[in-house]
Amino acid sequence: MLKGLREKLSRPIEDIESERLRDRVEDFGAVPIAEAPRRRPAVLVGEVQGLQVVPRAGGTSLEVTIDDGSARAVAVFTGRSRLGGVYVGRRLVLEGVGRDERGRLVVLNPAYTIVE
Repeated sequence: MLKGLREKLSRPIEDIESERLRDRVEDFGAVPIAEAPRRRPAVLVGEVQGLQVVPRAGGTSLEVTIDDGSARAVAVFTGRSRLGGVYVGRRLVLEGVGRDERGRLVVLNPAYTIVE
């Protein structure tokens, strides 16, 4: 048991965190964010890593960054500055059409479900 713990603790923190995130979203059978299709409907599951209110196209938008251990995606909610119950550490299911924007997967105004 100690050998396994020592091996786990000797790994880089990024690897440990990615494994933890993959374990948290595995139950849903969703496509990993790293493999999510672009310009087609997709279901993404991940843990909220950050929330940011940004100016966008003449108004404000809330950007919610999720991570599933394979990659990150950003959900942009236009005209919003907050979403009740959505905070860092929460798991979300996002349904929408993703696209690449400045090297990141962005889903504009997705349907979302708070999982936990």
